[in-house]
Amino acid sequence: MKAYLISPPCEDKAFDKYIFEEITKNINIEFFQLRPKYEKIKKNRDFIEKYHKELYDICKKKNIKFIVNDDIELAKKLEFDGVHLGQSDTNCVEARNYLGNDFVIGISCGKSIKKAIKAEKNGADYIALGPLYKSKTKKTYRKNLSEKLFYEIKKNVNIPITLIGGINHKNFYKLKILKPDNFAIINQIWNFNEGPVRSSKKFQNLLKINRRNL
Repeated sequence: MKAYLISPPCEDKAFDKYIFEEITKNINIEFFQLRPKYEKIKKNRDFIEKYHKELYDICKKKNIKFIVNDDIELAKKLEFDGVHLGQSDTNCVEARNYLGNDFVIGISCGKSIKKAIKAEKNGADYIALGPLYKSKTKKTYRKNLSEKLFYEIKKNVNIPITLIGGINHKNFYKLKILKPDNFAIINQIWNFNEGPVRSSKKFQNLLKINRRNL
């Protein structure tokens, strides 16, 4: 089980290339996604272009798949490793036709077996399910993903699953039981009161403790 790290939604003093590189030394990251959430498209693109330039070499050196949220045009232009799409974004088939077979495409499927099966059928490389817990990133309330539903979806798809939503140091034990391919972390990294580097060390210690069961 490896980490799927997601950027903060906007500029943050806790997020820069030096801190990012220290985080990568502490925890095994398979994916890193730039996911700005500004209202204006230009601000989102400026954020993506800035941090693509700053973090591209680190991701390559560490063999981290560098993902951009939503924007298939920037994914291709800047040569990201892949793109992550929500249900209201460009669909998987169109994205694959535009990007080609070498790009990683991930699809958010919420808590839907139907969407998960469809994503795999349409050529997705992985799916994201959640929220596993109440998330500070999503402002609207959504019921958490149950263990029963997770296992049911897992039985019906053959592509990797990332669990997302409210994962922190205290509730990390549940991942030991569920055993997803990846776990997404956002707020518990960037907003941790002891800083993101310390937070990443705590996650790595939890992974070491549970390694035999993961």
